[in-house]
Amino acid sequence: MRELFLSASTKDSDFTMSCAVLQGLTWMEARKSVHRILFFQGQPQPRPLKNTRAFQQSRHPQLWRDLSNQLMRSSYVLQIAYEVSLDRDFGKGTAMEFNSLPGTLRWTDLPDPPRETPVTSRANTRKKVEIPEQIITSRKKIEIPEQNNLPTALTDNGFRYKNEMIQESYSFVRENVEFVFSRYYRLPDSPGRTVTTMPSWAELRPFDSAQKWVLNVKLNVPDDSQPEKVKDANEELLAVKAELDKLFEFQAIDRKVFDTRIAPPPARVMPGN
Repeated sequence: MRELFLSASTKDSDFTMSCAVLQGLTWMEARKSVHRILFFQGQPQPRPLKNTRAFQQSRHPQLWRDLSNQLMRSSYVLQIAYEVSLDRDFGKGTAMEFNSLPGTLRWTDLPDPPRETPVTSRANTRKKVEIPEQIITSRKKIEIPEQNNLPTALTDNGFRYKNEMIQESYSFVRENVEFVFSRYYRLPDSPGRTVTTMPSWAELRPFDSAQKWVLNVKLNVPDDSQPEKVKDANEELLAVKAELDKLFEFQAIDRKVFDTRIAPPPARVMPGN
């Protein structure tokens, strides 16, 4: 699968109005979700996945095979995302049993580099300039949903727990385009293991000291082996950008921000996840 998205940021003071704009655009109220995201770092040398029990019992064996093929060519940091509840999971003093809970395993590749095309200037010299699609981040991704025993499956394959964060999201959908506001929060440091119990929601602090929200406008192309489908998705996102240009300042993001090869995630906002 290929994921394509636009990125912009919104001040916390403008968040309510921004949500109102997208509510009018999509004719739906936002779906709020909160996820606890664990990050596991792969081994220094790339290697395929062993056939673990999680693999054997999965309803998505082809996705596991696809992921194994990607891990044969490079080592990556993988995410496990668990949807959590503000009332049930924060400030209650209880630990989460991750292996018995369904989670989503996420892998994302390094995004494509900006495309360039030669043009002729008035001085009749040729140079390369980036075409408008550079504003769109495009990358391969694999998500394996509703999977139990994910931490055990990763540790059995030599992955090591690195850190975790909380993601708060508000999403809107129009046809096949998804509009997602996200903000990320710190959890107390717990070196080498997950946080035993989570603090109350009021105790959490965003990674971004300005408390901004990241807006991603996203499209997925399930079969990215057909260039025309990817091209159509680019054009559709550029059309959405034109609709919203007066309201949001979409920016090109350095692809290195999204590099999940070997290095753990930085302690800051992780746009596009």
